[in-house]
Amino acid sequence: MRTVLLLIALIFAFLTANAQRRRDDDTSHYRTVPIPAHLLPIERAYGSSSLGSVYFYGGKKLSSPYSLEIPFYELNDPTVSHRFQTFRTLTTLSRLTALLPLAYILLSSNRNGGTYWTVYGGSIAASLTLSIIGNSQINKAVTRYNELLRQPRLGLFVAPVPLTGQLAVGMGITYGF
Repeated sequence: MRTVLLLIALIFAFLTANAQRRRDDDTSHYRTVPIPAHLLPIERAYGSSSLGSVYFYGGKKLSSPYSLEIPFYELNDPTVSHRFQTFRTLTTLSRLTALLPLAYILLSSNRNGGTYWTVYGGSIAASLTLSIIGNSQINKAVTRYNELLRQPRLGLFVAPVPLTGQLAVGMGITYGF
């Protein structure tokens, strides 16, 4: 029982330490690489909750939030990557926490029913909490991703003119979606 409580205390200490660490979101205006033009916005389905969301990318429903890793990777934003990595860690911890009652049954020589139900209820509460926090992180990553796509994009275009052989220079700006 003490090891289970110690494990839960360590998990929550880890979560609080990660919650304290903040990233600077104002660096998006100083990006050294442009945002790829082929990236599309990510839409969150109406009725999604903190227990789980349904996402659409390019009008197609994604099978899981893990499918967002590719557009997040292509965006190459440290804040979005950090939030996605936090989501993955918390989801893994949530799944491992759900195994605590099984570990208690296999490893415990004490067959007290009250202790089992305490471990079982505690693991459900911890698993739900980790899942909710993880889903809030992925929602924040999607929000940040969409904000970066909404920023104006400047472009410079140089192309040869077919008849004269000289270069034509053009400049453009795109905004919104």
